Amino acid sequence: MFGWFKARRRRRWLAEPFPSAWDDLLCRHVKQSSRLPNELREKWQHRVQVFVLATVWEGCRDFVVTDQVKVIIAGYATLLVLGLDDEWLERVWHVVVHPTPYQGRRASIGVDGVDYSHGDWMQQLEDDSEDEHLGEACVDSGTVILVWSEVPNAEHITPAGQNVVLHEFAHVLLELLGDRLKQTRTASGESWLAAFHAEFDRQVLATDRGRRTLLDEYAAESPEEFFCVATECFLERPDRLRSQTPTLYELLKLSYGIDPVLWVRE
Repeated sequence: MFGWFKARRRRRWLAEPFPSAWDDLLCRHVKQSSRLPNELREKWQHRVQVFVLATVWEGCRDFVVTDQVKVIIAGYATLLVLGLDDEWLERVWHVVVHPTPYQGRRASIGVDGVDYSHGDWMQQLEDDSEDEHLGEACVDSGTVILVWSEVPNAEHITPAGQNVVLHEFAHVLLELLGDRLKQTRTASGESWLAAFHAEFDRQVLATDRGRRTLLDEYAAESPEEFFCVATECFLERPDRLRSQTPTLYELLKLSYGIDPVLWVRE
């Protein structure tokens, strides 16, 4: 019943023309807009339209979530699903936006936020109580938290290749696509998962040796963070990612079903 209701609601929304003001916002603030092929542009607009209208938007610390904020965030998030058949982002129904980085506990085990599995939990109470966050993806609850000052647009200059929206929504998609990726094979017949972990191991080794890489050093934190940091670069600096790490670029092409080097100008 609910699936039928969602489909009917989507059809009603898409029966309306894409607002010209929203198109202006995408053209001005989302750099990928200027190079997106015509065959993908209408699909992108449809997904932006549905995502903006289907999502519950919430501002924190007196931040006002305007149409501009919604459209820019939706514009970046839906780039990730242009090559996927289904509306993969339906699992996200709630987006929370902070104006600037916010504080939150790193430890999450135990009702008081302390991980008692470690022998040094008393020290953890002193050293691990606060951490600055730029965003979070809570897939189970369907919530993504973002910091507006970290979202690249015409008014915010962010470091090259970094995009908090792409990063947090990549966390969502990695969890949803995980089973499919485990079954995927590369053009050479290698397991996607094995090839991905080999790329991650190379990133960790380079970071441990203090070598500069295209990806931020945070990519060496875990395979999940590696995937999300690489996703940022995949859509923000595709030419350089393909040139410097061609295998990783091909793995992300397989993941998302798109080839942004063909349509994104750095």
